[in-house]
Amino acid sequence: MIDDAHDFSRQLASESVKDASFSTGRIGIIDIGSNSIRLVVYDQQKRAPVSIYNEKVMCALGKGLASSGMLNPEGVELAKDAMRRFLAMGRNMEISELHIMATAAVRDASDGATFAAYLEKTFDIEIDIITGKKEAKLGAYGVCASIYKPQGITGDLGGGSLELVKVDNGETRDHASLLLGSLRMIDESRGDRDKLKKIIEKRFNDLDWLDEKKVPNFYAIGGTFRALAKMHMEAHGYPLHILHEYKVEAKSFLAFVREIASMSPEKLEKYPGSASKRIAALPGAAIVLDHILSRSRPDNIIFSASGIREGYLYEKLPPYVRAQDGLLVSCTEFAVKGGRSTAYANELYTWMFPLLQNESDRERRLRLAFCLLADIAQHIHPEYRAEWSYHRILYSALTGLTHRERVKLALALYHRYQFRRKDELVGLSLLKESDYEWSRLVGSCANLAYHLSGSLPNNLHKSGFIVDKNEAVLQLAASMQDLNGESVKRRLDGVKQSYLDYIKK
Repeated sequence: MIDDAHDFSRQLASESVKDASFSTGRIGIIDIGSNSIRLVVYDQQKRAPVSIYNEKVMCALGKGLASSGMLNPEGVELAKDAMRRFLAMGRNMEISELHIMATAAVRDASDGATFAAYLEKTFDIEIDIITGKKEAKLGAYGVCASIYKPQGITGDLGGGSLELVKVDNGETRDHASLLLGSLRMIDESRGDRDKLKKIIEKRFNDLDWLDEKKVPNFYAIGGTFRALAKMHMEAHGYPLHILHEYKVEAKSFLAFVREIASMSPEKLEKYPGSASKRIAALPGAAIVLDHILSRSRPDNIIFSASGIREGYLYEKLPPYVRAQDGLLVSCTEFAVKGGRSTAYANELYTWMFPLLQNESDRERRLRLAFCLLADIAQHIHPEYRAEWSYHRILYSALTGLTHRERVKLALALYHRYQFRRKDELVGLSLLKESDYEWSRLVGSCANLAYHLSGSLPNNLHKSGFIVDKNEAVLQLAASMQDLNGESVKRRLDGVKQSYLDYIKK
């Protein structure tokens, strides 16, 4: 059987994913937001760009905007200095393209257009002042770029506005941009929680589509939402300090945000994981989340570290590139940069199949990612390959993985180099028993395959597995018989034991 994931990997092995319209050099984005201005430089315009430089300056351009209608004068001066530095940094890094966008504060302020025109003339640049509708779309696209087949509602809480979008496997549906940014809520409420609740409730009043139908997930974007996620992680002793794709049952998180919304600033400062710069914004963010979770009734809340900047790049990709799986593209790049053959990864993926016919679609996808990464530690000292592989994947910037899948993939790579597991490995508590068995079987198969093929293509087809009365039986062609030595027999025993444990799961 050759499934979609296999077809995709074979395509990458034989065809270039580059397009003449892409920039093959570094790309920079300057995001002029209501709360901060940020420069991010990416390695290239592609399906899964890698951030190679990231700097933020807290300018608070939107501070006081709700009452004055104008940009914060102090923030304007800070923004001018930040732009001068960011543009110089872009020149030093020899970026081939620079995109500059401004969001709610510049969009809504009476002097916003004048400020943007000043920057354009002074620095000889062009600034895209994006509409609320486009900001909503780009936030949703940021989620689509880094989370596998998202379904539900995205919510991006910035300093000046809140953008909500329905998403369905990468397609955007209903959307809204509400005047509920963190700075705006602080300005309008002046610390009065009762007034804050009334403001938030009023802004949500006309959003009928939010509670039309229960959704599977709510995807939370933005620094203040992520600050709440960090506090929740710390309070519950979560084993991974990775905010992207941190997933919590919505009912549980709803109870948590209601607790946060009722806390005094003094208590919030002492709460585990709280950030002092976000204290004033936390109650508003918590109340906003209360409204969203109560009305849309998602099963889970999932936090995204990707937002409008990633969405800005994703929107510029041709449809056929957007349709690619970001995880598999990244893993293919790992293999190619490491001098490994994607053709071998395809052969390994197919070779294992007789022992893994009952996998879910997500497991097949994860196994293809594993096959592309199977020799990731060949340049590491043999004594440390297993643990190095585990931590390399666990703490990598790979996207399109839930936390459970991240640990599961890391453990499979651990077992590629070592059969016995160390129970003190970080993150194992996120796995189910069936995940352990899958990881060990996949890793053990790859270890055996290496000793039959040397991880070179056009060798594995001379051998293959059949299942006979629940036993994994390895068949070797006549030309392979001399390979059947002690090292192969020992690793085959490991595969057989792993297969028995796997089918009993």
